[in-house]
Amino acid sequence: MHRLSFIISEIYNKFLPLAENSKVKLSLDFPDTTQEIANPEQLKAELEKHLDSALTRTKSGEITISVQKHAIKITDSGTILSKPICALMSSPRVQVKSRVGFGTTVTINLSDTDKTAE
Repeated sequence: MHRLSFIISEIYNKFLPLAENSKVKLSLDFPDTTQEIANPEQLKAELEKHLDSALTRTKSGEITISVQKHAIKITDSGTILSKPICALMSSPRVQVKSRVGFGTTVTINLSDTDKTAE
């Protein structure tokens, strides 16, 4: 098992300078730093892909990475995506939703093998 906090910290620190250069606020909400996952490489790739996409789309606003017990959410307050684009970006593990006035949220579900150690 791998500590999720190490993966999230690495990605956050990688993307923070990019966000600052783009004048986008990058926030992290991670209440339980003891959470562990079994497959860090797949999760890391998905997080990087969707965070990079959010930073590319966002011209202003805030992007928040929120780590919950069974999911990680990347919320982007600066852009709105159409339903077809959301559908194209979604997969069985990743759901993308977008609403006017709320922005876009990418939810990456932690699979059965990636659930927190209990």
